Amino acid sequence: MLKQGFKYNQQKGFTLVGWLVVLLIFAYFAYLAMILTPVVINSYTTDRILKSLQEEPGITQKSKREIWRLIESRMTINQITNITKDNFEIVKDGDTLSIYLEYDDKVHFMGNVYILFERNKFVELVRN
Repeated sequence: MLKQGFKYNQQKGFTLVGWLVVLLIFAYFAYLAMILTPVVINSYTTDRILKSLQEEPGITQKSKREIWRLIESRMTINQITNITKDNFEIVKDGDTLSIYLEYDDKVHFMGNVYILFERNKFVELVRN
């Protein structure tokens, strides 16, 4: 029999297994952030490129080739290599210029698993 004054020691804090589980969860989310950050940055950069065209003087009077050269130079400066001319559609209609951008970003997750991001962006420019 146990003595009346004896108390069991209760465990306090994490065990080694508990710390390993926390470390694995942290590592998983750090890995996700590491592989998804470039995709988010590219998306933000393409948004900036399309919005910067609104500030370009006389953009609606330029030819489609000149507009593509503007876009291409901005993509080169920002090191965007996964988007090509085929992903863009430039439509001129009178005083309105519409630029559509549609592309997919495929990110390797692990093994044979990929994460696919479908991007659709649009900007409409009106002659001032």
